[in-house]
Amino acid sequence: MAICKILVPFDFSEYSDRALQTAYKLGRPSEIELYLVHVLDEMDSDSDRNQLQRLQAVVLPSIELQSVVHRHVLRGNVHEEILEFATKNDIDFIVIGTRGRSGILRLAIGSVAQAVMKNATCPVVVVNRDETEKIEVDPSDASYLKKRTGDSAALDMITRAMSLRATDIHIDPADDQEYQVRLRIDGVVKPYCKLDSRVAEQLLHQFMTLAQVDQSDPFHAKEGRIELPAVINDVEIRLTTAPVAGGQAMAMRLFAKQNIDFPLEQLGFPSQGLSTVKQILEGQEGLVLVTGPTGSGKSTTVYSMLKSFGKENRNIVSIEDPVEFAVPFVRQMSVDEKHGITMTSGLRTLLRMDPDVIFIGEIRDMEAAAIALRAANSGAFVFSSLHARDVASSISLLRDFGATPKAVANGLAGIINQRLVRRLCLNCRREMGLDEKQRHSFAEYGLPVPSQMYEPVGCSECRGTGFYGRCGIFEIVSCKEALCEAISTGANEADIRLLVRQQGVMSLTGDALTKVIDGTTSMEEALSATWS
Repeated sequence: MAICKILVPFDFSEYSDRALQTAYKLGRPSEIELYLVHVLDEMDSDSDRNQLQRLQAVVLPSIELQSVVHRHVLRGNVHEEILEFATKNDIDFIVIGTRGRSGILRLAIGSVAQAVMKNATCPVVVVNRDETEKIEVDPSDASYLKKRTGDSAALDMITRAMSLRATDIHIDPADDQEYQVRLRIDGVVKPYCKLDSRVAEQLLHQFMTLAQVDQSDPFHAKEGRIELPAVINDVEIRLTTAPVAGGQAMAMRLFAKQNIDFPLEQLGFPSQGLSTVKQILEGQEGLVLVTGPTGSGKSTTVYSMLKSFGKENRNIVSIEDPVEFAVPFVRQMSVDEKHGITMTSGLRTLLRMDPDVIFIGEIRDMEAAAIALRAANSGAFVFSSLHARDVASSISLLRDFGATPKAVANGLAGIINQRLVRRLCLNCRREMGLDEKQRHSFAEYGLPVPSQMYEPVGCSECRGTGFYGRCGIFEIVSCKEALCEAISTGANEADIRLLVRQQGVMSLTGDALTKVIDGTTSMEEALSATWS
């Protein structure tokens, strides 16, 4: 696919805005490489960094995500710098705005547009204020324009990421001159833009100031939370910085508040799995573990289960590191090691607060595991998360933390292991047949072989990816007699996994394949990760 290199001279006027809109329409975003150039007079006192920062905000989020965009600030004679830049960078088109009402006929003699058109070695598109048609705005761009936050580069970056449904922002040094910004959208990390190092360093400073992070020591990792203004307060942001080769790297996790109170029926549980979850919750005691890797939706699942108790007269307390979502139905305590509040000391405090339900953000060590199981065995209802591969390995991990087989067997109420897979875009998914290998995959897991399934295509709604959003994939067990007996007698991980399957519990792969059958995801996406 040939990439069209388009140069847009930009002076921040409505005329250059119109030229940029015209450039968007010269090809599909994925086929365009945009060069935004702002030229300063040699005597202009404004800094290059300030102008680069202004240029950063002019491209719409969806265009930025799909196109390669370069930004440059030059000094000298305007039309000469534009022409020289176009020649050096093998530009295919120059799109330039003009104040003329009737095209070139009313261009003032000696104007920049006329000089560029007369001397350029590539085609020049001149756009006057009356000729630009209104372009169709991507929904994500409309969301961004509604919430854009003025002159703050940091808040603008956050607003752009939110409009694109990003869950993470990564800002990393690429070399001495540039930083790379990437966004995680629907679980996939995608390049978003490159920043001049001068702009990036100022941006990192703004983020750390918002998060109230100590910037006096750049040689140690830092963590903080960003407080957002009211216009974009529907997201919580956790920030982490670390010194890496080339400078400071930053990662920000964006937690959408709207994702914390999903009804259990909307999380994607299979019908049998949803019944098992409700049975576990009806038990009202024991330890419920939600397990899986980072970013697999564990927190959403836990908060949704806790919310199911919202109308009951229960005292729900939590100890989290950090508190990811502030929710009204839980009395939440955050780990604060500077003031002596650790996960284990905070948990001891919570046990003295007459709790009915306890949420431990994550079991990370032997002491936390022991206290959680002790509380569960004393009649409390305890929820927590654990980084584990599947149900059987979750039990092994508790034993690795020093818990006795008997304590685990008596304390466990249930385990929910989960992942997230991308949903097919309903606007463009396409039916496809199955080959023999694919038919065998369904039969292997005891599933009916469908006559057809769907594959991703790509359209404007999903920005060419073929996917839009994510759904959960689950393995869910309730700890009943046979499983408790196996755990209590010290059965190994393989034997526990076999017993779980014999009890009819579907594996993660099996549940993923059911999502293929109902058209939620594709075969390739369902099998893209390795799980039991």
